[in-house]
Amino acid sequence: MLNLGIYKEISARLSRDITNSYSTSFSAATRLLEPDVSEAIVAIYGFVRVADEVVDTWRPAQMESYINDLGSDLKRAVRSGFSINPIIQSFALAIIKYKIPLELVEAFLKSMKMDITKKSYNEAEYQKYIYGSAEVVGLMCLMVFVGGNKRAYSSLLSSAKALGSAFQKINFLRDIGSDSLQLGRLYFPGLHGQIDDEAKNIIIEDIKKDLSVAKRAIKKLPNSSRYGVELAYRYFAAINQEMSRRSIVDIKSNRISLSKLTKLKIYCLVKLKQTLAS
Repeated sequence: MLNLGIYKEISARLSRDITNSYSTSFSAATRLLEPDVSEAIVAIYGFVRVADEVVDTWRPAQMESYINDLGSDLKRAVRSGFSINPIIQSFALAIIKYKIPLELVEAFLKSMKMDITKKSYNEAEYQKYIYGSAEVVGLMCLMVFVGGNKRAYSSLLSSAKALGSAFQKINFLRDIGSDSLQLGRLYFPGLHGQIDDEAKNIIIEDIKKDLSVAKRAIKKLPNSSRYGVELAYRYFAAINQEMSRRSIVDIKSNRISLSKLTKLKIYCLVKLKQTLAS
């Protein structure tokens, strides 16, 4: 007989393994979250990462059907509390526990479908994509951070969207070489397939505005999540600052990352703040 407790642990472990394998920065941030919060956040990451892999890496002939299946399987798991897919199982339990609205997931999957055929974006399409691919992920995480409290969620909603937007735009810019060469995509609107240093600087300043909106709300988060979010914020802000110093040619040729020493310094700073506050 299937032991649901064991299966839940395995599902959570798989989501954690995906997070650790794909993003050292994000996995480091989850280590500064309280255990229950961390488990839910890696469950969110695991689900969105799998969907992203379908449209970015695997790219099967029936991509849309796979994305639709993810959505259908998730809804069934939320209704029943069980899925034969461990990633969906882990995510569904987080949705149930923290009352994450399913419309956020639906918006995310719509953006994944845009990646199947879209190669360039006008301003309206760009904003729609940013909302579905990143802002809603920030909102899913926010529901976890505030323990499903709708009043706290509403008060921090705009900041969570801004942080998700900033993270996505930073990744768009640092991945611009591979996105354009391997996938033929350019997300930033109005550039007609070209981006120079002037356009890069405009993007950098736009990201800084998003980061500024997000930063004001970090101190309002519960201690159970505040320092993990701050660490992720500081990592991405540092990457954005590094890209501001690089030419667009360099960014296209070399995906910008932080050195291990820089990451360690930032981690120790935030960890010290967390220790002193406890």
